[in-house]
Amino acid sequence: MSEQPNTYNELKQLIADYVEARIELIKLDVFEKVAKVTAALFSSVVVALLGFFLLFFLSMSAGFYLARLFDNEAIGFLIVTGFYLLLFAIVISRKKDFMEKYIIDRVIGELTRKDGEDEQAK
Repeated sequence: MSEQPNTYNELKQLIADYVEARIELIKLDVFEKVAKVTAALFSSVVVALLGFFLLFFLSMSAGFYLARLFDNEAIGFLIVTGFYLLLFAIVISRKKDFMEKYIIDRVIGELTRKDGEDEQAK
């Protein structure tokens, strides 16, 4: 008769250990996914920043080139500004298609990617 309470206590301890280990595993999984999303967002910011500087200097070069071509600095930079105004209008009208969908898909992809898929993607 004394064996049954002992077995019950061991089973109770095993279940408690299992639940504790499972909670710890879920925490680690969440931390890993947050770290992956953070790394993806940080790398995207770095790429965007480099792209900005590239675009900035190309725009300045185009402005000076057009200024020399038209022999008027104001017209040269106004043409470049008009191009960006047109591009801005297109992006604003299609922002859901261009940016929001891409960002949502990328974050969801990072959150749902399995460990084995990281090596296959490279």
